[in-house]
Amino acid sequence: MMRIDSNGAERLTASPWQTQLRLLKCRVRQSLKEMRRGYRQDYAQQQEPINSSRFNHLWSQCQTSIKQRSTANNLHQNRLINMSLAARFVDGLILQPQQLFSFWRRVPQPTIQNGFQSGPMLVRGQLTTDAGGGLCQISTTLFGAFLAGNLEILERSNHSVDTYGDERFFTLGQDAAVVYGYKDLVVRNLHTVPLQLRLQVNEAQLTTTASLWGPTPIPFTISLHSEVIQPLPTPTAEGIPGWRVRTQRLVKQPESPSTITYQTDDTYQTSA
Repeated sequence: MMRIDSNGAERLTASPWQTQLRLLKCRVRQSLKEMRRGYRQDYAQQQEPINSSRFNHLWSQCQTSIKQRSTANNLHQNRLINMSLAARFVDGLILQPQQLFSFWRRVPQPTIQNGFQSGPMLVRGQLTTDAGGGLCQISTTLFGAFLAGNLEILERSNHSVDTYGDERFFTLGQDAAVVYGYKDLVVRNLHTVPLQLRLQVNEAQLTTTASLWGPTPIPFTISLHSEVIQPLPTPTAEGIPGWRVRTQRLVKQPESPSTITYQTDDTYQTSA
């Protein structure tokens, strides 16, 4: 069974032994996939304090608003705790040329034992709670910065359902769902210079901001375009409509025509 949290985060629910078996299978599948794609080894691990003298040129930035879905049982505050905890494992990370970023190689498994709190979840339209609610907003905000910084997108999944419609915190086609042991966000720095990844959760202003900083100015301009290519009508009057969305990233180098360096077609299913 798939769970969707109040931010659209997805995860699977199962008994403890089923979860362990699933995670083992996912790790084996992930290792095989990494070997086939040739990116098994060099994941970024070094975090450094924010150093404006070394990385003083902003390359890209993405900011999302944190929606207050519920005030019951401290669920909103718990989600902020989860997001801030995840940010601590990412903020200041250095991506050397050719190094990779993996969300789940930086952020621990979202369990109570690892410090994550119970956040709001939707299961078949019914609100429940589970540890780690809110992490998909972190991955989506990171994805926005990676897109705008022209990093190579190796692994990324959109959310299966557009749970909140116009109240969503992301642009359709520019989200990144993460599920521990199942869905990851993996990118590679193909640039010739190292980049520092910064990630802040501002609880006072209810914003999450991800940015990439380089030692030199960004040598190109980026245009991101996401458009609905087909609306999918809701199956019932109270249901959730779906969409087919195409996203393109265009890169313009000085004195060169624009080139498409990323394109994807996403489907957000309907729900009764």
